[in-house]
Order: sequence, then C-alpha cells, then structure tokens
Amino acid sequence: MHGYTPGEQVVGCTKLNTNESAVPPSPAVLAALAALEDDRLRLYPDPRANALRRVAAERYGVTVDHLLVGNGSDDCLTVLYRAFLAPGERVAVPWPTYGLYDDLATLQGSEIVHVDYRITANDWLLPDSLARQGAKLTIVANPNNPSGTLVPVAELRRLADQVEGILVVDEAYVDFAGRDDDGTGASLIAHLDAHPNLVILRTFSKSYSLAGARLGLLFAHPELVAHLMKVKDSYNVNHLSQAAGLAALEDRSHHRQLIAVTLAERARLETGLAALGWTWPRSAANFLLCEVGPRAKEILDALKARGLLVRWWNRPDLVTKLRITVGNRADNDRLLVALREIAG
Repeated sequence: MHGYTPGEQVVGCTKLNTNESAVPPSPAVLAALAALEDDRLRLYPDPRANALRRVAAERYGVTVDHLLVGNGSDDCLTVLYRAFLAPGERVAVPWPTYGLYDDLATLQGSEIVHVDYRITANDWLLPDSLARQGAKLTIVANPNNPSGTLVPVAELRRLADQVEGILVVDEAYVDFAGRDDDGTGASLIAHLDAHPNLVILRTFSKSYSLAGARLGLLFAHPELVAHLMKVKDSYNVNHLSQAAGLAALEDRSHHRQLIAVTLAERARLETGLAALGWTWPRSAANFLLCEVGPRAKEILDALKARGLLVRWWNRPDLVTKLRITVGNRADNDRLLVALREIAG
C-alpha cells in the first residue's frame, strides 16, 4: 500500500493546505488546560469520555447513548472498519473523496469501490449507483473533501434507506455549510433515530480549531454505539483532549464567531480568485477546489517558494486543480498577491 499522504508540514510556511482553522481556539480551551491538576496526567483518562459525551449530547440534542468519542474522527473511522468489515467485504465511496477511506480498507483487507461523482460546473452530485455496490459500509463526506460540495439532507436520507449495510456520513466540515452555527440545516444528526443504519462523524479539528488535540465524535443509534464501544481502543482519548473538547463545546459564542469569520474570508477569497479567472464547485467548507489548468504544479511550487502551501494531487482526476484552505485575512491577502504575480 502507498499509505495516506498528509499535507506538507514545512517550518516557516503559511499552511493553506490542510484545512485547519485560521482562527485560534476558544480562550476557554487554554484556560481549561492550564487548570488541569498534575494528578490527571498520572492517571488513565475516562475510557468513555463520559463528561464530554454528556455535554456533546446536550449540545447536539441527542442522548449520551448516541455518542462515542474518538482520537479524532479518523479514530472513529478505524472503529467502524474494525467493527463492520471482514476481509474481502466492500466499502463504497463516491469519488474523488478523502483518501484515508482507501487506506483503512487496505489495512482491514477489505475492497474499496470508487463510484464517480457526477460533476457539473458548480456541483458534485452523488452517483445514482452508489447504493447498489453491495457494500457493508458506504461512506459519504458531506461536505466532500476535496470538492467542498454538499449533498442535501433529503438525498442522504434516501441513500440510508437504499443501502444494504451501514451509511457513514462524515460531517467534518458541516459547520461551514452556512445554515447556522452548528450546521443543523445541513446535518443528519436530527434524523438518527429514523435510520438505525446511519452513523455520523464530527471533528473538533476544523470549526473548533483543535486539530492538534485529535478529537472526534461518532453519532449513531444506541444499539450500534454499544457494539462499537467494544471495538474501540480502551483509553483512546487523553485527559487533555477531553478537557479541551468540553471547553470548546461550552463556548458557543466563540464557535459562532469562528464560523462567521471563516465564511466572510471565504467570500473575500472567492472574489480574489474569480478575478484570476479561476473556477471551483460551490463550497460549503473552509476551502476551495480551484480549477487551475495545466500549470497547477508550477503554481504550487511557485507558491511554496514564497512560503505559501496549498494542496495538489498528482492524479489524473485532480492534476489540474489546487485545493486552497481559507486562511486569515493577512494570509489570504498574501496568497492573492502571490497568485497575481505567478498566474496573472
């Protein structure tokens, strides 16, 4: 296997390549970490993160039994693969999407099935045949990575009724979908009880600015969660991450502000990139997948030489595109100035 290829980490460069938030985390998070007693690090953390589960359950309008906490949503994905897939069984994903889905299937000895998105000028539409792949797990990133496009809730609910196995909806970026401060209008969390085969993933890496804490949430029917608890690692989330997550969830004002700032900067960035003649599918995330043309790799390298990192894939389906994370105002301005010099 090739293994997952993360975005470059180059000291001294501005990172617009890994979709981290450009806004710092809530001050309440830093205060909570500073207040931790020394003894907390000597002892094992709560294996089920029950305090965090209680706060998250209240925040998202579910019961504690609907929730599992993971070491990032990637850990939640690992739990799902481990629980549901025997060697040779299928995972189906619309494609292109998040590459880790493939790597986890390889590790599990499972077959990954790519079903191409129906791509239009402004959108990436779910393929009609996605539900007919005989898959034990069907995974849809919504909004999708790398396109940033959003599938309507009603369409995903129909898909949950059609698939033969488990439907996983990865909502890592849903808070940026522009509906409200917690992505309610674009999220399936409110429909969990209507679809016992539905699993929803959330992360603290994006709209809570806690990528370094590695913290994710899995939502599912309580019966599913009870079985998944048997499969996760025993102490999979440390004290520090649990404390950070609690504080982040409780600071609703900071969360709303972070999303508002990100959406405003996304709009500014879109205006600047449109002036270059670039296009992208309609984004509901904190990044844009720009169609650049045959100079994409050249522009990537020229930006890196100026201390700016964006994401490029050496694959036929993405080779002419650059994915650009929405940065803060100063970083976005630097990027636009550099692009006018390089591509103008």
